[in-house]
Amino acid sequence: MPTTKDYLLKKYQRNAIDEYLAKELKNAEYGGVELRRTPLGDRVILRVGRVGLAIGGRGRNIHRITEALREQYELDNPQIEVTEVENPELDSRIMAYRLASSLERGRHFRRSAHGIIRRILSIGAKGVEIKISGKITSQRARVETFRAGFVAKAGDPAETFVDIGKATALIRRGLIGVQVRIMRGDAILPDDIAIEAEPTSTSMIVDTGVEEPEIIEEVSEEVIEELEEFPDIDEELEKIAEEKDKKKKKPKDEFEELEEVDKVSKAKKTEKASKTEKEDKTKKPKEAPKEEKAKKEAPKEEKAKKEAPKEEKPKEEKSKKK
Repeated sequence: MPTTKDYLLKKYQRNAIDEYLAKELKNAEYGGVELRRTPLGDRVILRVGRVGLAIGGRGRNIHRITEALREQYELDNPQIEVTEVENPELDSRIMAYRLASSLERGRHFRRSAHGIIRRILSIGAKGVEIKISGKITSQRARVETFRAGFVAKAGDPAETFVDIGKATALIRRGLIGVQVRIMRGDAILPDDIAIEAEPTSTSMIVDTGVEEPEIIEEVSEEVIEELEEFPDIDEELEKIAEEKDKKKKKPKDEFEELEEVDKVSKAKKTEKASKTEKEDKTKKPKEAPKEEKAKKEAPKEEKAKKEAPKEEKPKEEKSKKK
């Protein structure tokens, strides 16, 4: 029994210290505490979102907290260490305090909840669930839930990968409770499927770590004599290789091919334009004589029209005399 009693007392003491620190460091986005027993004394590690507000001006907050831990909770020579949380958006307790502070400032609960969900998911969480309970908009209490992604509710994944944080907000209508559940992005679920590629000839090669011996070929005396007769053969071979490399065409990029297509289309357009200009020039001299003929025939037609009524008048006079 004494062992279980000691264990329960330690747990009770730890929870009491946690509640005290949560009240004192509410504005500093308190994330949790860790207690360690050392030969020199009790070491207290605080996880906080805002280190400056936790320490206070000239360390006033730290001095006040150390005295309270020594007198009220009977810690032996408490040494406080403040650490900043790397990703506060993935800490459910810090996000619950942020949501509670926004509700206390009078912001609408739906807008503030959706904003926090967007922040958490943008960092890489698998899922979020927020519950707001109390007299939110009227004198009748109710519970509003907001979900996004996947959050495990039972089993081993819920215990290992889901972080739960709670906070309270005091407004005019009363006290409002806030609960935030965050499922980490590195969570491995039992129904996750990993697809592996089939082994190929290259992937099946096993590296034994033993270096293979180098194969040294013996050069005969005849080859050495031929090389001595033609000392410049290496230079000639290099020249031949360079010429071959120059002849090889470089692979064309997509942009180069598009530029070539544009050039060809522009050339075709210019050819069509030049052809149409030539055809217009050739047609103009043929049309010119037609216009000249029309100009010459126009005065003749006018003269014929003027003479026609003169010839008809004497005929009419003769008819009258008769």
